[in-house]
Amino acid sequence: MFTIDTQKYNLDMRSLNEKYPPRDTAAYRRLLEAAENCFGTLGSQKTTVVEIAFVAQVSKPLVYCSFGSKEHLYEVVISRLVGGWNEELVAELSSGAPVAEALRRMHRVSLDYARTRPLLRGLLAQESRLLLAAYSDIVERTNATLKTQIQACLATGVASGEVRLDVPAGAMADAVTEMHLAYVERIVSGLETRAAERVALDAFECLLFGICMSTDASRAGSQRRKRS
Repeated sequence: MFTIDTQKYNLDMRSLNEKYPPRDTAAYRRLLEAAENCFGTLGSQKTTVVEIAFVAQVSKPLVYCSFGSKEHLYEVVISRLVGGWNEELVAELSSGAPVAEALRRMHRVSLDYARTRPLLRGLLAQESRLLLAAYSDIVERTNATLKTQIQACLATGVASGEVRLDVPAGAMADAVTEMHLAYVERIVSGLETRAAERVALDAFECLLFGICMSTDASRAGSQRRKRS
């Protein structure tokens, strides 16, 4: 194995690690947080590596050493942002709570996440859409995962008698996913105020009422569908 004698060449490995800290260090995390804030506030086109480094209180070479380019950093930030959002929603859907409560929490947590992440607003800005298109597969995979988790949650509810039987779980998952994502987009695009957000919660509540209707009526509807 090839090794370097650090004493022979008078190399201080601790100083090198401080200058170019590895991933999962405080400096690396500050860099990602600063990049998210800068991209969200200034937009992807106007944000510079110098500004990101300044906000993160790291050197400009560290940015390039860690990511190679601003575009790569942007991709990592997007993946981290969307991945974190997905993890929080999946956690609510798989919490073991009653189906209506799990979906209700998922919707509320998602709206809160969207409201508190300025980068999500920046992504929907006109000047960011072209750049985001290059990473649309990240968003599409996340949405597909969310829909799969919602459908699994509904299927569990069907088996336990919490969810109606006369409508296919896949169709209900489509309705829940589409309504949820539509309101999330309205929140991050600034079309919803905090006061109007109540409408988003009430509309979703109406959908849940239709999904988690009386089991007796649900079973009767299921029998009619089978006979037709």
